[in-house]
Amino acid sequence: MRVSTRLFLAVIPAILGLLTVAALAYWGNMYRRAPEWLVIIAALAAVGSLIVAWQNTRYVARRIERLAGSGRQNPLERTSALAAVRDAARPGPGTSPDEIDSIEEVVDRLSGAVTMAEAGSREREAMASQRVQEYAALLAEAASAVSRQLDEVRLPIHILLENHFGQLNENQEEMLAAARAAAEAADIELRRLKEITELDRGALNLRRDRVKTGDLLKAIEAQLRALAERAGATLTLDVAPGLPRIAGDRVRLQEAVELLLQHLVRRAMAGSELTIRVGAEEGRVVLEMDGAPAPTLDADVALARRIILAHGGTLETQGGRTQIAFPTLPNR
Repeated sequence: MRVSTRLFLAVIPAILGLLTVAALAYWGNMYRRAPEWLVIIAALAAVGSLIVAWQNTRYVARRIERLAGSGRQNPLERTSALAAVRDAARPGPGTSPDEIDSIEEVVDRLSGAVTMAEAGSREREAMASQRVQEYAALLAEAASAVSRQLDEVRLPIHILLENHFGQLNENQEEMLAAARAAAEAADIELRRLKEITELDRGALNLRRDRVKTGDLLKAIEAQLRALAERAGATLTLDVAPGLPRIAGDRVRLQEAVELLLQHLVRRAMAGSELTIRVGAEEGRVVLEMDGAPAPTLDADVALARRIILAHGGTLETQGGRTQIAFPTLPNR
């Protein structure tokens, strides 16, 4: 039975009861006494209206409650719950489905589509994650293999340059020296690429030392000043005293700070004024560099960024300012 029919049938006893009450009022005014059969009809109409209204209200409320309850379940449970509700409320022979059955069918189809879409999305995410892991592993293996092959090239060049088996002219020595420098530079790039893939895979173990941020900068101060002088820029360092320590792998943190700052100083314009500040604020140690262009994407910056993020730090660039921040350790 359709919901509209149920609601309409619930109104009929109420209308009959209203007419009966009007008749009772008429007889009461005219004859001061109502017929017994009229009183019985009024009582039956009132009771019937109550029963029909209660049944219909209870039916609609239970169907809506079940339909709404299925929306709070996960996709698989929701689909099975809707199927159970639909089967339990399926009309018998000779009756047609009501409006709620139609709503449940639509919700069931939509739930099935959503379930399939979510399952497909999870499967695609899993496949993409697996592919990234495979690509990283293959890239790390390729970098290791090429690095080993470069060693086979570097060794003969080193022997030829350091141990003279025959007379080499000046041009030959220059070409061999250039070949050795190129092979060593390629080996460095490959090793950094391998470290990047290992960090992405979570295969690189990081120590947890108590590191002074100021010491990281002091270790490379001379190199940075030499690079700034070569680029025609001036460099100013401002390191606040008594900085709190940070937790991390001292060697890796030193590598990250060195790679990033050297990259920024090398790209400075001639005549520019570079300033490096290190201070503490709101539970963080912040290292800022002003005056240098924003870092570009290369192996040095990519490796430095990953090391910083692996230690819970942040790397942000805005205008001519690059900022590195690390969470500090509590004072002891």
